[in-house]
Amino acid sequence: MPVSSNLVMVNWAAVMAMWAPPYLTLLHHFRIEPPEAMQWSLVAVGVIGSISILYMAWRESRRPSWRASHGLRPLS
Repeated sequence: MPVSSNLVMVNWAAVMAMWAPPYLTLLHHFRIEPPEAMQWSLVAVGVIGSISILYMAWRESRRPSWRASHGLRPLS
């Protein structure tokens, strides 16, 4: 099954959203202050990735074939 590059980028961004807080906490624990621009860029990429994953799931759940295969009624 071929995978699009957009899907790969969205998944990496979502993974970054999960791992950015522990990473920044570890840096803070070892008294390493990352630049503020890096912190905000991690937040921005994480938010974009999370929103993209939620949007893709919402869009997929609106497809008639997906709804039928999961026993859901069709949308009006």
